[in-house]
Amino acid sequence: MTGDKAAKTAIAGGATSLLTLRRILLVTGLLVSGAVTWMLLWTGDTYRNFAIETLNNSVSGTVNFFVGSRIATDYADKITPIANEWSRLGSLVKSYQENDQTRMQAELNILSNAREVVQGDVNLIAAISYDQEFNQLATSEANLGASVTDDPDVKAYLIGRDKAEARKPASFMWATPDGRPVFSLILPVGGFRAVGFLEVITDPLPQLAGIGKVLGGNFQILDNSGNVLFESLEAPAEVEADTAPPVGGDAATENAGDAAPEVSSDAPAPETAKAGDTTHRAAVEVMISDGRGGVWAEARFDRDVSDFYAQTDSLRLLSIEILVGVLLAAWIVGWILLRTTVLRNLRAFAGAMTSISNGDTNVNLPNVGNDEIGEMKKALIALRESVRQALILQNMVENTPTMTAMILPDGKLSYLNASAQEYLGGTTATISGDFLNLGSDFQAKLANPNNLPFTEIIQTDRGYLDILAAPVRDKDNVLLGTMLAWNDVSEREESKIAVTELMAEVARVAQSVTEQSEGLLSLASELTNQSENTVQQSGGALDVSREAASNTRNVATAVEELSSSIAEINRQATEASTVTGRAREEAEESQRNIGSLEKASSEIGSIIDLINDIAHRTKLLSLNATIEAERAGELGKGFAVVANEVKSLADQTASATGQIGDLTAAIQEEVQKAAHSISTVGEVIHQVNDIQSTITQSVDEQRRATGEISENVQRIAAGAGSMDEMITFVNDGAQSTGRSAHDLNTASHNLSEVARNLSEKMREFSERMKLT
Repeated sequence: MTGDKAAKTAIAGGATSLLTLRRILLVTGLLVSGAVTWMLLWTGDTYRNFAIETLNNSVSGTVNFFVGSRIATDYADKITPIANEWSRLGSLVKSYQENDQTRMQAELNILSNAREVVQGDVNLIAAISYDQEFNQLATSEANLGASVTDDPDVKAYLIGRDKAEARKPASFMWATPDGRPVFSLILPVGGFRAVGFLEVITDPLPQLAGIGKVLGGNFQILDNSGNVLFESLEAPAEVEADTAPPVGGDAATENAGDAAPEVSSDAPAPETAKAGDTTHRAAVEVMISDGRGGVWAEARFDRDVSDFYAQTDSLRLLSIEILVGVLLAAWIVGWILLRTTVLRNLRAFAGAMTSISNGDTNVNLPNVGNDEIGEMKKALIALRESVRQALILQNMVENTPTMTAMILPDGKLSYLNASAQEYLGGTTATISGDFLNLGSDFQAKLANPNNLPFTEIIQTDRGYLDILAAPVRDKDNVLLGTMLAWNDVSEREESKIAVTELMAEVARVAQSVTEQSEGLLSLASELTNQSENTVQQSGGALDVSREAASNTRNVATAVEELSSSIAEINRQATEASTVTGRAREEAEESQRNIGSLEKASSEIGSIIDLINDIAHRTKLLSLNATIEAERAGELGKGFAVVANEVKSLADQTASATGQIGDLTAAIQEEVQKAAHSISTVGEVIHQVNDIQSTITQSVDEQRRATGEISENVQRIAAGAGSMDEMITFVNDGAQSTGRSAHDLNTASHNLSEVARNLSEKMREFSERMKLT
């Protein structure tokens, strides 16, 4: 590494052979006196220059104080009463009141002929009139082209004064654009009731007459071009013609400005030798303040410092003689001590430094005391530890898998570790420029120390690089170069991209799961409501089914009773048929034996009673059958028709038996008429026999219909049982569906919560990935 090579070079240089060291000491001993002498001379010159500079610095404060006292105080007090009289001139005030700018300018021009100006008490340059808001109205013909109100701060101050302050004069020291120092006095026009303002611009430089004598030197005020505007000499008669301005001394200050002589800006020099190096003058540039933090004038001051030079030369010569003697004695004593004590330890130190320069950081150092040699040992120990640390760091940097390069401030590549050389396929001798192909923008960013340090991940044609650029500075914070370290993070970045895409896809899936789980939750809630309604309706249907089954069982019982009644009617009808057969036989017999008619009539009467009883019972059975048919509802409609027909037959039977009774009574009443009526009875008996046959057929049909009704009712009863079982099954299924819907609802809630947790985890993971 470059630092290690430099350390080895420094250690090797420090481990010079003792022979070379002795020679150096001898030469050093011979040169010490000359060096000390030169140092004394340099110290003397430095002290003398320092003293002169201190003196010159004091001049700056003195000049500013003197100018401030002369101009800002004395001069202002001198011209203020004069300017006040000008501002109260009636003709000037009237021009303001009438806003007659032409007359106003004429009045301003008249001021240049005022008595104070003509007599030289006031060196008037120009006059400017303003309105209440300090807008310029008119100027005198002698116009500078500038005003103190050109300074925004001054104008803002003047405008912002209250009425009491505005009635007072305001004075300002300022400089024109070409560097000419002037003095302005701002006064209200018209006195107490001001109608405007007047600026009187004067040349105050004549007030500085005699400043050269006061300060003990030559004083000049220059403009921006270096022309002398004012000059005050210390002793005009004693200044030589080739170095000083034209003779005139302080008299020149009376005509400062146009009458001032011009002197080159590069004279006098800070130190000038005159008359065979016997005369010395010191010069200083002074910036005179305007009292507001700005520069009013640039001045130059120089003075004679020949006496000071002579005194310092004498003192320096004496010091040299004394110090040379002392140093010579000290050199002799030091040489003896060096031979007896120091050289032996230096020889050991030289050997140790040689070993350290060769990389041996375990070298032993000689035992010494606590003197300067001991300090040297401590320094050498520190050097040894520094070399050890440097070697460790060099080994770490050289063998680290992170590619590392060192770029000098001029852009040259000075170091590449093993990983970097393997990655780039070359060394510092074969690689230069933009060796990572990162582009001109990155190179410009890398070359600017203000951008360091920084880290950046850049995609190149070889993949993604994680780059660290950091400044390398010495102990004095001087930039030695830029360390550029990089790692190939293509796999990590590609994984990050894949993870990002995966996160986006998982987030999308989680969002979809959330939406579907919410839909499933809604469906589960709807299914739960439907299952609850189904349970309620199936419960109602079960009750209705059970009631229908009970009614069906009642109908079946009634049908069985009706069947028994019909069987009984059938039996009675059969018996009636037998009786009518016998009646027919008896009627036939009555034809042969009319005498036995009464007996037969009696039997017919009993038979009629029996038929009436049967008809009455049949009518009751038909009425019961009608009631049971109405109970059976739709299933009993056909049976109701049969019952009505049976009732009709029963009524016919009752009617027929009534007729038979009437006939029998007639027979009983009119036995004698029997023979005549026998044929009629025979016909009636035939009719009864036909009716009975009809009743028998009707009863048979009713019996068959009743059988069918009974079978149907039994099937309905069986179906009602099956329906009961089915409704019970549906009810159980609905309850099971309700439980499943509840479970589905719970699972949907859990799924929605899991989806939200997944979305939240993905968001946190995404934020964590962004941080990394």
